Amino acid sequence: MKFIDIALKDFYQLFKDWKPLIFLVIAPILFTLMFGFMFGGFSGPGSTDQRLPVIALSEEDTQLTETILAAFSQSQVIRLEMAGTDASLESLREAVADEDYAAVLILPAGFSQQIRDNGEVTLTAILDENSTAGISIQQEIITIANRMQTAANAATEAAALYTQQAETTDNAEMDAIYDDTFAIAMQAWESPPVTTLETQTAPNGSQQSGDENAFAQSLPGMMAQFAIAGLMGAAEIIIQERKSGALDRMMGMSVRRGAVLAGHWLAMFGMIFLQFIVLVTFGQLFLRLDFLASPLVTLALSVASCAFVASLGLLIGILAKMPEQSAIFALIPMFIFSGLGGAWVPLEILGESVQKIARFTPVYWIMTGFRDILLRGAGLINIWPSILALLGFTALFLVPAVLLFNKE
Repeated sequence: MKFIDIALKDFYQLFKDWKPLIFLVIAPILFTLMFGFMFGGFSGPGSTDQRLPVIALSEEDTQLTETILAAFSQSQVIRLEMAGTDASLESLREAVADEDYAAVLILPAGFSQQIRDNGEVTLTAILDENSTAGISIQQEIITIANRMQTAANAATEAAALYTQQAETTDNAEMDAIYDDTFAIAMQAWESPPVTTLETQTAPNGSQQSGDENAFAQSLPGMMAQFAIAGLMGAAEIIIQERKSGALDRMMGMSVRRGAVLAGHWLAMFGMIFLQFIVLVTFGQLFLRLDFLASPLVTLALSVASCAFVASLGLLIGILAKMPEQSAIFALIPMFIFSGLGGAWVPLEILGESVQKIARFTPVYWIMTGFRDILLRGAGLINIWPSILALLGFTALFLVPAVLLFNKE
């Protein structure tokens, strides 16, 4: 069959030089590692504490200070650390200046009694008000201080009620009532009546994976991006074939146009499919990505992805008249599809309008399919929308390629 001979000829031309390996294997692996570690590596973006480091210097140890420090330790903005007993205020001030800490929180001696006597909460902190971190911490301190003031008001009312009802006033007991009421009021902020609940629903018939491996985002993205980038060399073969007159000679040998197209398409498909095999194997062995948990699903999605890329490459080879144009025609869709399709960053962190536009790019469906397989253990029934979408893009690029080639 002559289309197989044409495909083998293209394969030889593609791989007789080592340079295609840069776009097909080396670059995807390097960019996968780079983007993967940027977003958290093996443990995902939620594995490290991203809160701002604040060190607390407490010069007394009372129930009130314990309650206050506990409130700061629950903050979503501040990561609280306690200063040692030998720490001086000057050394902590230098630590903020050296950016070892974003701020110092100071609870001086007599702080608890001052709150009980005055009923007002005044917090002291050392921070850089002109820095982003300093502004964020200042806002968080104000928020927590307002909650503490509400708790102090409630504790003051409770102490006043005790004074009215008690026959004799016991200062120690009144302080204990104040501290207990303050603690109860602060605990109420930890479970407010209205809360925000975030859930992630896995497709029906699939299992939610607890392993937020960041490479589940970066590897499929780089597979898709560099599959398109690798079309530059493959499309150039078609251009050189026309320029050298090889196409006319094949037509003179009664080789059908359909066989020529099929041969070039098969060569591109095979090239990208080999790339997918290498990168999937790399992810399985070295990046803890369980592609083989659903081998048939991974295979079906890979075939649909390679079919789309091969069809795009065929169209590029027919549209381009010069070798330089093949690079332009390959890089433009690569950047557009990859950027909008979520190959570089998760679409969840982008705007809603971008997420809607992304659905009209083939890379979005490649990313969605592979992420569902790797993170949610999706089966074939869950992946079929991605496969159908990619087959639709295959037809979208293949049909014009056939029509344009037959007109030449």
